[in-house]
Amino acid sequence: MLRTGAFLKIGVIAPAVMVADVWIAQRLFPGFDAGAQFISELGGPAAPMPEVFNIGMVIAGIAGLFAGAGFTHALEHAGGRRVVSAFAGLFVALTGLGAVFAGIFHWPDPMHRACGVGLAIQFAPLFTAWALWGQPEHRRLANFSLGWFLGLLLVFALLTGVWNVRTGHDVGYWQRGHAFLGLLWLAVAAWTLEKGWRKAALAQPEPAVV
Repeated sequence: MLRTGAFLKIGVIAPAVMVADVWIAQRLFPGFDAGAQFISELGGPAAPMPEVFNIGMVIAGIAGLFAGAGFTHALEHAGGRRVVSAFAGLFVALTGLGAVFAGIFHWPDPMHRACGVGLAIQFAPLFTAWALWGQPEHRRLANFSLGWFLGLLLVFALLTGVWNVRTGHDVGYWQRGHAFLGLLWLAVAAWTLEKGWRKAALAQPEPAVV
């Protein structure tokens, strides 16, 4: 019980670590164009201090792996859907794994493409909503997650060039927008699940002393 709660708390912190890492690395990169350049370039050979971005991504990614385990256990406990909950946790964990790959395989290394598994965050809200669907005490999180999934899907479509909204000068902003929205959902969902998990733990009767 305590381990799952701790993993969910890590899920609240991990997005903040990732956002702070990008912000600091960008501040240390004079002339960096956040619109025209990709986030990964903060850890590439042109960056003055690429280790800041790369180490930060590995730390945040490992935290994301723990958060995935917390999601799996908390969702199964809340909704009773074991397989769906496992997939929700897996998608959260893959987001963390993508960050680890981004930090280990520095851009423009061809292996850097492995960080694309982090796009799995796209499906984590959908499976979280599915895992909690029909549970009155988790209706708000389920509805929120489903709506957030649809919003993420729209942003991802625009990021990939649908309707030609994205240009070569703002692709970095679209990338950051999609990543930020995914991380924001992760923090909110982890915080909400941790509250529910703590409430359920407190409601359990203490074992009788013989």
